[in-house]
Amino acid sequence: MKSFFKRLATSVVVLLLLILIIYDMNHIYRFGMFLCASIASYEVLHMMADTRKNFSYALAILLNILVYINIYSNTFPNEYIFMMMSIIFSIISVVDEKFSSRTFVSLIFTTYFIIFPFSIFYNFIDRDKLILIFLIAISSDVFAYVFGSLFGKHKLIERISPNKTIEGSVGSYIITVAITYFYTRYFNLNLNPYYYIGLILAPVVAQFGDLIFSKLKRYYNIKDYGYIFPGHGGIMDRFDSVLLVCPFVLICFF
Repeated sequence: MKSFFKRLATSVVVLLLLILIIYDMNHIYRFGMFLCASIASYEVLHMMADTRKNFSYALAILLNILVYINIYSNTFPNEYIFMMMSIIFSIISVVDEKFSSRTFVSLIFTTYFIIFPFSIFYNFIDRDKLILIFLIAISSDVFAYVFGSLFGKHKLIERISPNKTIEGSVGSYIITVAITYFYTRYFNLNLNPYYYIGLILAPVVAQFGDLIFSKLKRYYNIKDYGYIFPGHGGIMDRFDSVLLVCPFVLICFF
């Protein structure tokens, strides 16, 4: 129960910080997302890379900085920056004999599964829609924990995440669908013909985002990606669902 209240308190604090960052929707918001992307990149590379960790992190930060600067300069489409840096990463992996294949794969994974999704947020300027993305992800996580703690008896996928339960998953799904429905109705966001598909599947995508990154933690034998948020872990422990929910929500709701 003590762990539950710690997680709940952290969730409230994180939500308030997100609201503060999102309220600006300009420089503060973008810089906040830049910091999150940088920290998340470090967490993933620290876990996955086996050689040249600091160098690979510096390369990831360089990519993130270029994308961040491009928000204001708008010199190239972001896709060009990602392709250019991917070619540079490939050349480095060939030239530098200490730059292992595992580190190279880790860097490419970070590029397209961490930094690229975060880059979507840099240019995301609709506050109501942005809050919806975080609302789905956070609701899915919090209520899965609440229902799992109160009613959980049957494991969901024990080999990936031993603490997740079927009861927590079902309870989380129902509450998240309800929250999504009322939020989109209140702000009149249900204009896309794929709205009901999004409404039904968005909570599922959020849970799978959590499970996918939980599988990575299981494979690398770590409990959390980091320790920034008491009871929750690091940035990636909070953004695992968000990074999958974001493109899905953009397609189905908007």
